[in-house]
Amino acid sequence: MKQVAYRKNDLAHNRGRAISIRENVADKESDTRIVKNFVYLVTRVDSVPAQTPSPEIRILKKIDTERHREGFVFKVKGVIYIKKNRFIFQIRYGHSLNIQILWKTHVLAPGKPVVA
Repeated sequence: MKQVAYRKNDLAHNRGRAISIRENVADKESDTRIVKNFVYLVTRVDSVPAQTPSPEIRILKKIDTERHREGFVFKVKGVIYIKKNRFIFQIRYGHSLNIQILWKTHVLAPGKPVVA
């Protein structure tokens, strides 16, 4: 069974937007929880800097064999600039993907193949 929840929030004084998508998937072998977050903050600036910083990327993976859990986190943060109606805007963004898996069955390595 799959359940999906979608939430969109405007930040104070129209400064940006936050979007969150949450999914829960249950089947015979595992329970999976997936959370996707997108955050955008908008500010007006006078000029674009000569050197724009590259995005920051962080990846984390965890495996707990005793509790049969796996986890994966992927995060990206950065800045982009856009021009609209003679104004320059800086958009700071942060995206994240978080996946948690709880295995219900204990998966064992297959035995040695039998050659006939």
